[in-house]
Amino acid sequence: MKQKPSAKRKQSREVFPQPYSQTLPVQSVGSMSKPQMILVGLLVIASFLIGSLYTKVSYLQSGGGTPAGVGAGQAAGVPKSKYKTFDDAMKAMAKIAKADGNKIVKCMNDGEKKSIVDADAKQGATLGVNGTPAFFVNGRFISGALPFEEFKKVFDEEINGTADKAIERKNVDVGNAQTKGPKDAKITFVEYTDFQCPFCARVYPTINQLMKDYDGKVQLVLKHFPLISIHPRAQKASEAIECARDQGKFWEFHDALFENQQDWSSI
Repeated sequence: MKQKPSAKRKQSREVFPQPYSQTLPVQSVGSMSKPQMILVGLLVIASFLIGSLYTKVSYLQSGGGTPAGVGAGQAAGVPKSKYKTFDDAMKAMAKIAKADGNKIVKCMNDGEKKSIVDADAKQGATLGVNGTPAFFVNGRFISGALPFEEFKKVFDEEINGTADKAIERKNVDVGNAQTKGPKDAKITFVEYTDFQCPFCARVYPTINQLMKDYDGKVQLVLKHFPLISIHPRAQKASEAIECARDQGKFWEFHDALFENQQDWSSI
């Protein structure tokens, strides 16, 4: 006897094209055997050594000396930062934000806000975030720096109550995160970001336009998700902005980081 299909609708996760985000590897190390793990480790090390050797040899053959002054965030082909140190860069961002740069740098270097950033990243991973930028619109997951029209479609569905009821929604705890907009807004717009991520900088103007067009209807919530394996300055940048928050300059520092990303991220 055939079993009748259940009348209950299965929740579905929305799928958006994702060419506009940076992601972490999704394969779980725990699913690999020990020999596989050793092999992968050896391949990664070998690739790194060969790549480093090739870069150095190519540079020497072109008539240059040993590359110097290449910082933790600077990649091949990326213009060298105009700042000598990351601390100098954060002080410059603080000046733009009209904040005390010395206090922000001390707070950042002392690791006073590390636990806040780490907690956000852990929460994001639990919710399924594995790249940036990532968003939750009233719990609806959106990945990537999508065009304005895609966000507008989702926002309008939430405001008009026309969203598919089968769409999966996550319970995202806002906690003590920095917000912009009314708490009782029809839309809670949670963003997981990495300040060194170029796609996060790309979507920055889009978010500003959304906040302007839906003024009073949206609460923006900023969460940290630094991809430290590919963006070595992202963690400290997130900590710095939380330090700026102590001076009431969170969003000013936020804007300075994204609008001047190339100036500081290549250090």
